[in-house]
Amino acid sequence: MKSICKVLTSLGLALGFLCASASVANAQTIKAMTVNYVSTTGQQVRAPLTYHRSVNGVSAFGSGLAYSATGGYTSSKGYVKKVKGYVPYQLQKDYAYAQMPASLTVKYIKESTLARRVEKQYLKQINAYRATQGLKSFKHNKSLKSKAIVRSKELWQKTSHVRPNGQSYNANLSGYAEVMAVLPAYFLSTGIATTNTGLGAMLVYNSNGLVSYKKTAKTASNELLTCDQEHRDTELNKWATYSEPAFSFHADGSGMMAQLFELGK
Repeated sequence: MKSICKVLTSLGLALGFLCASASVANAQTIKAMTVNYVSTTGQQVRAPLTYHRSVNGVSAFGSGLAYSATGGYTSSKGYVKKVKGYVPYQLQKDYAYAQMPASLTVKYIKESTLARRVEKQYLKQINAYRATQGLKSFKHNKSLKSKAIVRSKELWQKTSHVRPNGQSYNANLSGYAEVMAVLPAYFLSTGIATTNTGLGAMLVYNSNGLVSYKKTAKTASNELLTCDQEHRDTELNKWATYSEPAFSFHADGSGMMAQLFELGK
């Protein structure tokens, strides 16, 4: 009888050891991926996050197809986070479990930096088109630039040519004129807007994943030159000496653009 007990005890210990070994093996399959968030100038813009996965991988921007046993199909959030004052500088990719790196860095560009670089390309494109029509290029004006930047920010409060203070640069005999464009959100709760419909201004990324100042500007300049005759005539006017565009972006890639024109002295 004692021999039988010893055998059962040994067998139990052996099975316990095997179960413990299996548990350890399973525990070792959990992968950790630490994501660092920095600006294009190397500044940390938010605290790092670590994601742990035992089977599934990690999504960059989330999707509308994540399944929850309690909530059904819901939107899953990706590891690219919205950071106030910044826009993702480069598109990131999803990682399957097998390809998950131990760490990676998500870069962001300051919203104001993005805006100034897009504006430069925008005015260059407008002036280039004016040249094809035999028109002079618009000149820069610091005071007008400051006014345009204010207007691009005001458009978040009121998307109208009538300013929050009730005034308008399009008022008769004001010596000014204004056009504007609205850029829809690029980073959505269900992922990213990967396709530009061609119907208007929009944030654009190159095939290498980097944000494109030139292509983003092109969507806006194309909109203002083709949306209707009134906007086209304003862009191709012969009375304004100065013109300054200004973009204002939010963390989801949405934006406002105001372009002011001023009569020369």
